[in-house]
Amino acid sequence: MSYLRKLQRLLRAAPAPVVHARQPKVLLTQNCLDAIRVALDPEMHAGHEGIVYFLGRTDGNTALAVTVFKPEAYTSPGSFSVDARAMAACIGAAGRYELQVVGQLHSHPQQAYHSDGDVEGARIRYPGYVSIVLPDYGRLLPSFRGAAVYIWSTDLRWYELSTNDLIIIPGSGPWTSKAGTTSATIGSSGILRRTV
Repeated sequence: MSYLRKLQRLLRAAPAPVVHARQPKVLLTQNCLDAIRVALDPEMHAGHEGIVYFLGRTDGNTALAVTVFKPEAYTSPGSFSVDARAMAACIGAAGRYELQVVGQLHSHPQQAYHSDGDVEGARIRYPGYVSIVLPDYGRLLPSFRGAAVYIWSTDLRWYELSTNDLIIIPGSGPWTSKAGTTSATIGSSGILRRTV
């Protein structure tokens, strides 16, 4: 083989590696799951839709929610509405704790799906932002059976995930001051706090 041919072989571009996109995931701490139930409880009993926002971190593909923020909201049996001041309070609370608003969760009276109003009303949208809809006003919690789970993708659309892509991190983690069982209360900022 000539030197020229050897040089051409060496300089030939290597095939591009195959890169598989990671399946988006939603991670909720057990404390966050407990806080969802506490926050939605008044609306469940009233037979109204309820709304909470997830505070945590996202890398655009995986969202980790460590707590929830319950905004002041108008609720009814078939809808909810959060005004700009309540949204600003949510964003401010996240900022105080160096967290992001990584998603929202709301309930429907019966079946869970993204209605036209849900799509239009999701005011926060960026890659990795999550939207979860619970059926039966959230009464099935802590189960997510029948839930609809969506993530906003880089191609600027809602991508539906399986409930298998929703992972509950059991027990307490490094974000809590103590291990063990505690109860949840809603602080003045709207963030659900754990109390001993």
